[in-house]
Amino acid sequence: MTEPLITRDRAEAELFGTRGSTCLFAPIRHHSPACAWMLRAMIRDHAPEVILIEMPADLAAHIPHLTDPETVAPVAIAALGPEAEAGRSVAYYPFSDTSPELMALREAARLGAEVRFIDLATGARVKDDARPIPQPEDPFDTAAFIAASCQRLGLRDGNELWDHLFEVRLGEDDWRRFFADVHAYCLAIRETTPKGRIDGDDTRPREAAMRAHIAACAGKRMVVVTGGFHTPALIGEGSDSVPKPDKSSESYLISYGEEALDALSGYAAGLRHPAWYARAMAAAEAKGGPPDWDALLLETGTDFAAHMKAAKRRIAQPQLVEMLTMAKGLAAMKGRTATLLPDLFDGARTALIKGQAGPGEPFTEGLHAFLRGTRLGTAPRAAGRPPIVADARDRAGRARIDLDDSTRKARKLDIRRKPAHRAASQFLHQMNLLDTGFASLTSGPDFVTGSRVDLLFEEWDIGWSPFVEGRLIDVAHQGATVPQAAGAVLLARRAALFEQGRGDDIAALLTLVITGLRAGLGARLSAMVGELTESVTNTGDLAGLAAMIDRLQAAAAPGDPLHDADAPDLLALARRAFDRLVYLCADLPDRPDDELDPAIAALRTLAGVLRGPNADRFEGNRFDAAMEDILQAEDCPPRLMGAVMGLLVRAGRRDDGDLARLLSGSLRGIGGTPDARAAALDGLLTTAPMLLWQARAVLEAANATLIALDDDGFLALLPSLRRSLTALNPHETDRLAEELTLILGENTATLGQRQSFSEADLHRGMALDRALGEALRVDGLA
Repeated sequence: MTEPLITRDRAEAELFGTRGSTCLFAPIRHHSPACAWMLRAMIRDHAPEVILIEMPADLAAHIPHLTDPETVAPVAIAALGPEAEAGRSVAYYPFSDTSPELMALREAARLGAEVRFIDLATGARVKDDARPIPQPEDPFDTAAFIAASCQRLGLRDGNELWDHLFEVRLGEDDWRRFFADVHAYCLAIRETTPKGRIDGDDTRPREAAMRAHIAACAGKRMVVVTGGFHTPALIGEGSDSVPKPDKSSESYLISYGEEALDALSGYAAGLRHPAWYARAMAAAEAKGGPPDWDALLLETGTDFAAHMKAAKRRIAQPQLVEMLTMAKGLAAMKGRTATLLPDLFDGARTALIKGQAGPGEPFTEGLHAFLRGTRLGTAPRAAGRPPIVADARDRAGRARIDLDDSTRKARKLDIRRKPAHRAASQFLHQMNLLDTGFASLTSGPDFVTGSRVDLLFEEWDIGWSPFVEGRLIDVAHQGATVPQAAGAVLLARRAALFEQGRGDDIAALLTLVITGLRAGLGARLSAMVGELTESVTNTGDLAGLAAMIDRLQAAAAPGDPLHDADAPDLLALARRAFDRLVYLCADLPDRPDDELDPAIAALRTLAGVLRGPNADRFEGNRFDAAMEDILQAEDCPPRLMGAVMGLLVRAGRRDDGDLARLLSGSLRGIGGTPDARAAALDGLLTTAPMLLWQARAVLEAANATLIALDDDGFLALLPSLRRSLTALNPHETDRLAEELTLILGENTATLGQRQSFSEADLHRGMALDRALGEALRVDGLA
């Protein structure tokens, strides 16, 4: 039998029996409700004089604010790195209601005990890239011990293993046994983590600093609260000296949110789905002991169903029952009385998903979002304000915006010709991305929607207020500067697209890119442009591709109003979209009728670009060749033929006679339905209606074909012709009528006169004409 790494008795002796039993060690996992619960019991039993907590020592000034009655978790200490060329970086040290550290602070305040932060100061932890890095917890997922234990117990990963062994004990009272087991668990993780990994970061210096702080409190009754990975290195006596940081640090206590706490959102030291753990903690607090796991499961499932109903994804009652029953059964199969996160997700997939459960599947993504949570905390007023407020004030001053009063003022910016005005515009758009209410755009080009892009000026309504400052403080966790925070908002919107199953929506992705360019965030768009490029390569959306090519005219090259030299190569993106669209043209003749309208509109949009000032950015001859191929395709729909022929005539690749013959043959259309005979005209009016009055041969051929029809044939075709001609606007209708009058030799001056004849009069006249013709025929006069 293999010798155990450590026994429970020995673990208890190491944690609670060293240093005369006055110093107790509490190995924890950050944001674990079970650890927080047990830590409170330990502190109340031990009644320490001092509590030492694994947090950077230079952040101790925030201790009073963390226990301020106004503080509502989650909150975070934002620690800023030193000034650097790329700007100041920021690291966050969050506290939630499930954080053992915050529990220790609250208990210390209740007991009147001293609190010390004992980790290496943030200034000493800043690496070469000027980023203060909080300790991640990836060994809890990647250590060899974790992999072996998961395989043995049939669990999927380290998070499920942790919950299976420890979070199920939430609400119990044997804190000695609990922390002894955590200590053994974390010791095994440490022992199976490669030594080079521990030596390669700041783990050793941090642990040396913590040992020095512990030694400085020798002889006092104390509780030492640290991540379980570090505890084995702290138990022994040490003579380390506390290092002094050689780099300055600055920090602020700010509001934080559950979404930011989520490990899946990038917070390395977090647990997944913090709203779930908050629910579990609240259930334990309400009961004063272990939560009623069945009741918690039912409450969570019911609330999730309400959440999905609000998102227009209703969960039927039988489905909900099946989901919860399945989750509880899966937990029982794994030997648990508590139903945990993996059980809940597996139950949901089984009961709710009937197709493929891939990325973007709405019920899975909805459950992720629901259990991640959206609750925001509140930092107390006494905590001060973070640097983003000062940054916003500084940028407003450089933009010559008056911040002395809250009166809203109009501001006109010449964004195309004055760099200072463009910089001011970018700042205002950044503030709008942050939803500060600082400025509103009242007039100007809208490059995001492609509306009125020819305008030279933007007009703004601007006013600073306490609410603007409050909003900046709320979003301070997203960046130390306005551009950093605005960039984070864009990334969050991109993530939301993926959560909604729209990760390949090129129109939505392009909107984010254009929004970022308008706000001067081009250097932060590399990942987004990369995803957009990949989506372009795989899409079959002709309309989206054409719109992209058109909209990127505002940003793709130097001289474009939104061009940013620091942005990724958007001209290359536009050309890739062009290549993809040309490639997709080959299958247009085979597309269903209901897909032709957006496809023809896409061809018209691209043709407009190729006739414009930026035509030399693309190989227009390739597009023309693709149009010729469409005309030669067997069974090409008449509507598509009319649209394509119109484009080729306008491009000079076909002459008026080709279009005249196509239109005449289509209108004659022996044996075809009226709509089919008018289809080529429909297509022409979509892409090149002006050819009807600019190319006399085309209109003459169409007119001659219609005159040659007998009365019944003309009347049968008339409704379809009228429907086709509704594509013309009033000016175009007048222009066509004028040209047709000239062909018929009539006086164009009578066109503007109102006629009193109705449609009924027309039909009566036509009937009278037929009757008269028949009478003449009978009398031998016709």
